[in-house]
Amino acid sequence: MTRFQIASKRDRARPGRAGRVAVALSATVLLAACSGLLDVKNPNNVVEDALGNPAAATSIANGAGATVTRAYSAILSPYGAVTDELTYVGSRDAYGYADKGEVSDPFNEFSDAAFPEMNEARWTTAAAVARLKGFLDEGTLADKNNLARALLYEAIIFTGIGEMFDDFVIDADKTGSYTDPGVPGKPIGEGNMSIVFDSAVAQTTEGLAAAGLTKDNKIRLLAMRARARHSKAIWAKLNGSGGAPASTPVASPLVSDAGADADAAAALTEMGAAADYKFKLTPFSQTLGFPVVGNDLNNRLELRAGDFQAGNKPADCTTDSCDSWVDPNGAGNAIDSTTLKDPVTGAIDPAFRANITECCTKGVQNGQGDLVPMTIISAREMLLIRAEHALASGNTAGFTSFINEVRAFNSLTPYAGTPAPQTMLAYTRFVNLYNQGKRLMDMHRFGIKARKWVPESEAYAKACFFPVMNIERSTHPEDFVQPLCRP
Repeated sequence: MTRFQIASKRDRARPGRAGRVAVALSATVLLAACSGLLDVKNPNNVVEDALGNPAAATSIANGAGATVTRAYSAILSPYGAVTDELTYVGSRDAYGYADKGEVSDPFNEFSDAAFPEMNEARWTTAAAVARLKGFLDEGTLADKNNLARALLYEAIIFTGIGEMFDDFVIDADKTGSYTDPGVPGKPIGEGNMSIVFDSAVAQTTEGLAAAGLTKDNKIRLLAMRARARHSKAIWAKLNGSGGAPASTPVASPLVSDAGADADAAAALTEMGAAADYKFKLTPFSQTLGFPVVGNDLNNRLELRAGDFQAGNKPADCTTDSCDSWVDPNGAGNAIDSTTLKDPVTGAIDPAFRANITECCTKGVQNGQGDLVPMTIISAREMLLIRAEHALASGNTAGFTSFINEVRAFNSLTPYAGTPAPQTMLAYTRFVNLYNQGKRLMDMHRFGIKARKWVPESEAYAKACFFPVMNIERSTHPEDFVQPLCRP
């Protein structure tokens, strides 16, 4: 597990030029009047020039990881609301719209607020890689693992962008000062988003070539490359010409990628037999910004784990509190217990219960709510990639073997063919990859609809994801067209 100290959030809105001048002048007058009242040195402030020192290599890599942690903490709130993993139980309408399947709205306040965090992580990881490569070229990079880690974090954010967005801006650049808005970039285009997965593959491949690579970094880079390749293959199922969203479910939802399978096998070998390996990013500080998945789940109580909202019982609801896999408390805004049953044993699923406890039940395991650990890659995911590759290739025996390796982590009765293999794959992915940013791809390809989705929503019948959000569009609107999924 990796823990990061997260800096406090900066203001998103920047005043115009005239406003900036006024602010600067007001600050000058105020500071003069205070006669040194604020004349203090903050040891946590580091000027950007200091990052040119090779001795800062470890801090540069850590900073890249911190921005990725913050980005995932932010995006998993609106993402979870769109999927059937989380449901809206609070007071903010934007979560309610996402809950209904309106994923492609550029104005949704929560996905709009998360977009700068994703963009910051994209830029910061790229800048970290560039700096560390510069040290390497100069012969001053003492530990090549710092570059490998920066490349890993860059691959994580690039892969996440491809898994959760229909379009993105990659080539925007910061130019060095608060008063300079930087250089905006044009969107990739909905038909070109597969290149983010190609970038992630290239980043992890470069990281794997680092001299003196540690075992943990080798595992993480191999597993991340497997995930990027597997997700690219899913993306190809969900997008037509020019990025047109496929109708869901897709005719042949299973993917088979030899490269992903080989990387998953290699990662599992490095992890060791029967090792329940997990690489997690866990925020260290509660100053994460807005939104924060843990805070919205466990403290602000805008979201709850589960697939429906208490008080509106559908005909096929399986608990008195109206949810398919959790039993909410009396208020309906937190979890009393999990109720989802394993399809083989008929007992409460222990893998699902463990994931719900970690993310969605307030306690020491998540810093009293806010500091939810986020699994990025795991042995379970590698086995699921191998299982799907086997099933898509007609190797049912291999599929069964890999699924049972996953089940063995929780000492579950082996799977023997019932339910049907594809159903078992979708179920096993759901309970083991919960709250990891991978669910919407699976829902679309397998034709799974959240209970709250309405037929008029973008996600209801087409493979739709987040667009480039309004906070980016409004700064250079001439570069954007209407998202393909918007009605």
